[in-house]
Amino acid sequence: MKLAFLYPGQGSQHAGMGTDLLTDPEVSELCDRCSSATGVDLRHLLTAADEDELRLTQNAQPALTFMGIGLTLLLARGGHRPDAAAGHSVGEYGALAAAGAAEPAQVIKAVAERGRAMAEAAPAGTGSMSAVLGLDADAVEAALAGIDDAWPANYNTPTQTVIAGTIAGLEVATKRLHEAGARRVIPLNVSAAFHTPLMAPAAERLRAALDRIEWRAPRLPVMANLTGRPHQQGDRIPHVMEMQLRSPVRWAACVQALLDAGCDTFVEVGPKRALTGMMKELAPGRKAVGVATPAAISEFPGLLQ
Repeated sequence: MKLAFLYPGQGSQHAGMGTDLLTDPEVSELCDRCSSATGVDLRHLLTAADEDELRLTQNAQPALTFMGIGLTLLLARGGHRPDAAAGHSVGEYGALAAAGAAEPAQVIKAVAERGRAMAEAAPAGTGSMSAVLGLDADAVEAALAGIDDAWPANYNTPTQTVIAGTIAGLEVATKRLHEAGARRVIPLNVSAAFHTPLMAPAAERLRAALDRIEWRAPRLPVMANLTGRPHQQGDRIPHVMEMQLRSPVRWAACVQALLDAGCDTFVEVGPKRALTGMMKELAPGRKAVGVATPAAISEFPGLLQ
């Protein structure tokens, strides 16, 4: 069995998701250290924040990243360590932390700045994202050709691509996608066009925060959303992660790279099971499970049977 840990992106958060996790003394102490280092009240976000507060990009991203870090700590304590890792969008920071590419507090600090920069990059209501179901990526790209302000943003599975852009751009894109045979085009509950050129100002601001971190080469393969290939040198991480914010997430390519590396068991480390649900299409016949709580980790060996 060769394990790959997968870390979900924004949208997987939910109110109270860290309540049980923070009953562990070691995780609780790490939470306080990360909060002090970043000025983000992680304990509040993980235990007391309601859905509306937690939905805000600047809150969701550091809270979700800490969930991944804390659950990874408990998995490691139980002797469960990944052979490789990947994360979807902000989840890539959890994967880098799991691979020892930077200290947890520094990773949370970068993610907190990322969330703030993304929240401020575009006025609410000027952009959004939609999930396109039932068309392959080539057909989606062809339908969007010539539209100046709509782009593919997440290449999730062969039959699911997320697009993003301005409200006007998405209206034109949606019409074209339906004409091209899309089964559904579903608007997402986000207020900006993440992973598009519209995020360039946020990416530039993020780069300054990334450059202040002492990055190390990951000690296990971490697949980059930008390329679908492993991160290599630590000093390249700031550039790759800056470009990640303004470029599409190549999630299907990341999972294929994990398969090519010999991974046959996939563990989603975080709340909900968004990534686990995609694995039926991305890696049919492989084992995929989710762990979102300490209780799930205590049952972990049985989940893999």
